Amino acid sequence: MPMFSLIKILPAVMALLVPLLVAQPSSAVAPADSGEYELSLSFLLGEGSGSLTGTAKISIPPGTPLTLAFPRLTITGTLLREENGRESHLLSEADVLILPPAPEKRTLFISYTKNETDDPENVIGPTGIALIADWYPIPDRPMRYRITATLPDNFSAITEADAFPLTRLPTGHKSNTYQASFSRPVGSIHFVAGPYTIHKRQVRENLFVYSMFFAEDDELADGYLQAAVDYLNRYEQEIGPYPYNHYVIVANRRPTGLGIPTFTLLGQAVLRLPFIKSTSLGHEIVHSWFGNAVEVDYAWGNWCEGLTAHLADHAYREESSEGAADRKESITRYLSYVHEDSAISLAEFTSASHNQAMAEAKRAVGYNRGALLFHELREKIGREAFRAGLRSFYADNNGRKAGWPELEKSFAAAAGTDLTRFFAERLERRDIPNLTVKDIEIRTGDNRPVLAFTLVQQTETPYSLTVPVRIKTMAGEKIVRLTTEEATKKVAIPLEQRPLDFTLDPDHAFLRQLDIEEYPAVWSRFLGSGKRLAILGEENDRELFRELIDTLGENLSLLTGDQVTDKDLAENDLLFLGAGQPRARALFGPPPVRDSVRAGFSLDVRRNPLNAERVAVLVTSIGREETAASARRLIHYGKYSSLAFAGGRNTVKKIQPAKLGLHFILEDLPQGGVARDLNSFARIIEKLAETQVVYVGETHTARADHLLQLRLIEALHLQNPRLAIGMEMFPASAQPVLDRYTQSGEPLDERSFLKQSDYYNVWRYDWRYYRDIINFARIHKLPVIGLNLDRQIVSQVFRTGGTDSLSPEVRAALPPDRDLDLAGYTERLAEIHAVHVEGSHGSGGTGGFVQAQALWDETMAQNVAEFLEANPGYRMVVLAGTQHARKDSGIPPRVARRLPLKQATVVNVAADRSPLDLDLLTDYYFFASAEELPETPKIGVILVTETKDGRPFLKINQISPHGKAAAAGLMEGDIITEIGGVAVTDMADLHIAMLDRKPGDIIDVKARRAANSEERTLDFQVELTVPPTSQPHP
Repeated sequence: MPMFSLIKILPAVMALLVPLLVAQPSSAVAPADSGEYELSLSFLLGEGSGSLTGTAKISIPPGTPLTLAFPRLTITGTLLREENGRESHLLSEADVLILPPAPEKRTLFISYTKNETDDPENVIGPTGIALIADWYPIPDRPMRYRITATLPDNFSAITEADAFPLTRLPTGHKSNTYQASFSRPVGSIHFVAGPYTIHKRQVRENLFVYSMFFAEDDELADGYLQAAVDYLNRYEQEIGPYPYNHYVIVANRRPTGLGIPTFTLLGQAVLRLPFIKSTSLGHEIVHSWFGNAVEVDYAWGNWCEGLTAHLADHAYREESSEGAADRKESITRYLSYVHEDSAISLAEFTSASHNQAMAEAKRAVGYNRGALLFHELREKIGREAFRAGLRSFYADNNGRKAGWPELEKSFAAAAGTDLTRFFAERLERRDIPNLTVKDIEIRTGDNRPVLAFTLVQQTETPYSLTVPVRIKTMAGEKIVRLTTEEATKKVAIPLEQRPLDFTLDPDHAFLRQLDIEEYPAVWSRFLGSGKRLAILGEENDRELFRELIDTLGENLSLLTGDQVTDKDLAENDLLFLGAGQPRARALFGPPPVRDSVRAGFSLDVRRNPLNAERVAVLVTSIGREETAASARRLIHYGKYSSLAFAGGRNTVKKIQPAKLGLHFILEDLPQGGVARDLNSFARIIEKLAETQVVYVGETHTARADHLLQLRLIEALHLQNPRLAIGMEMFPASAQPVLDRYTQSGEPLDERSFLKQSDYYNVWRYDWRYYRDIINFARIHKLPVIGLNLDRQIVSQVFRTGGTDSLSPEVRAALPPDRDLDLAGYTERLAEIHAVHVEGSHGSGGTGGFVQAQALWDETMAQNVAEFLEANPGYRMVVLAGTQHARKDSGIPPRVARRLPLKQATVVNVAADRSPLDLDLLTDYYFFASAEELPETPKIGVILVTETKDGRPFLKINQISPHGKAAAAGLMEGDIITEIGGVAVTDMADLHIAMLDRKPGDIIDVKARRAANSEERTLDFQVELTVPPTSQPHP
């Protein structure tokens, strides 16, 4: 960042004078006689700390007031000499000296000293001198400076100067004395000296670039000099003539990155970073034009940081074909730090200092929002007009202060258009555009397809925007730019072919709110959050992560895992201090094994699976030293999702992929294959020979899927009779009755099995789908394993939003490792949950639904793994819903996490439900069909379950006009007690009683009926019927 934005931060007393300074006309040229300031310096370079002795001589023009600040200086004498020779000694108050105007010219002399002790910015020592801030009496106005400094014999020096190297005075003066002057009035001055090695390279006639590096970094000089030559040539063409006579790259012992008139001051450690030449150096060189030659008129805000970032950092990324990714990162950073309570407008941004309240939010406004404004402006008016406006702005304001009005004037003139609304909206508003699309349709107009939709701006007041839309057809892609100023805009785009999809703002052309799928989970989202919760596995972990906790500051809630609730997890951005703690493992499974040589400290940012709008961060460390070494660096890595450090050195940095633009799929092209590549059933069975677990996905009501399951079980049993069948349809608590029915040989009939296993309350789908499979298992004594969790537990987790409401005993029995972060898992479940909510199939939130489904999948995986571990040599066929059987995020990866074995997934691909992600879903697929089961006939009544004295019963709520119940004599209010000789008290009993009944059968029904204050049991005979199927309109 340029020093000009820091040096003007004076002590609190000087702050009272700022309104007087910024009220001056922004474009006024500094007066011809703005005052001259001479400094004479000498140094005492001690080993522990050094000191400066200085004398200031300030020429004050007639009629000019002067205010001086003496921050952290010891004043040893002051003398004011008037033009007539009269002299007076002055006293300052509160580190400030105020001189009213006088009609004659005056000269002020000040002698002072300054010690380096505890100075965070300045260095005075035997290895170097760097005077950056608060090292001389600071005037309240720009002045022309002259400096004379006596230095150690091996030191050379630099300051803002008209010529370089600085003039070394003849030997008649004190040894090694340098002198320099700067003819441009500046608001501040800097002085740097040290045992430098100086190299130079010519840029063009009358312009040289120099390096001043310490001897140990001398090999870096050639690379930096050439890079500086290239940048100066580039920006002279892009902006205009370089405003000074030389440019110097200077090393500093302290870690700095400052753009100062005629030179840049880069920390020695910074210089050694390999990317500085290709990024930061160019940024600081651009400040020679903007910020130094053209100063910022802070009355209108600070435009300089955004413009410089656009011309340097963002331009370099764009030239590397990373422009869209770069802008996405800028938007992400802005959204990470700028929230409703911390938002300021771009016109309100003035200081880029890190040492201010809400510093990161303000810097995100100045740098990121500012740079995106200039990108949007360039796209709006065109590159040629933008370049012409840039050159005009520099030419008109070189040597002056300028603000946003001057920028607007230059670009509007170059573009030949009125930019008033564009600049007003982007400078004055604190909100940002927020777009969505509705009413999407493809219609026909003029015998061609037309993509139509409504573009919606969701801000209270709409912006004036140009929105790129990328439309994909079979012929390729087409970019259309929409202009909108309305809250809603109806769009109709004629095309040559039907569109397959379209993307709004695919390259992030302007700052706007991001959709969840566009917004990557990155570290800055936690850093900038207003709801940060850090979770310790246990209190003993506090010391391991002490430095990280301290670095994150006060705005951090800190709890141990046993203090955290499900509500806490869903409402906060989370920092798990220890990825192996139970709370983290319940959301993300066990942490991956890392190479401690490359990752002594690691940090992984994920989407919070309980709240897609928040993030969860998993941190691991092998020791406090690794934590301390890495914690100090983390603030600089906000744009990354995954980080690893070893001894404080970064070894891994990755950004989570996320969508570019608002993407809308209109049509998915079908998948297909070469017919001759299809395999026979027998060939696929051969390929499954070495597989230990075969998952056969199903649609629960598809007869063809269940017939395929049976055939696969039969074929795999022929390969190896040591075969088990794992079934989603039964909970593990039903295992005793499963074993009795399939293996013990006990005389347990089917109806008793269904009753004792509570099949119809647990699963509810037609038993006939699974009957043949269970019968095959009975005949061959195959283990049938109930894989699932009791439904009431899953329902309670869904309804309450988590596991907190479960008893400690139930929680202890749950799988401790539950991974909710598998790719696409929470997104897919969120879509399913939305369907559940629309269909009134549950009252729980998304977070509870995701946790419930994860418990479902993890429990099944755990039961599969436990059986196979306990029964070596066995294979298992797992029967589960297709989504649970997915090879990418269902049961298979969860089994693989627990047990290394070979697995395969099989699905039946029916014509009316062909999946579009077949490669992610399954390993093998079949085209299988079968006749559907005959429909179960009905009695012709609508029943409700009621309870009396704790006992359930079935009451007729309504008589169907399509059945024979009324003809048999049944009435509303009758209580059904027996059907076909089977006692019934609930719907499960009813299903069992009606099993295998056919249309036309006459069935005996017993019912209780209340009449005349007494209740009688009546017998009926009802003919079973199938209700008529509704016919579509012709």
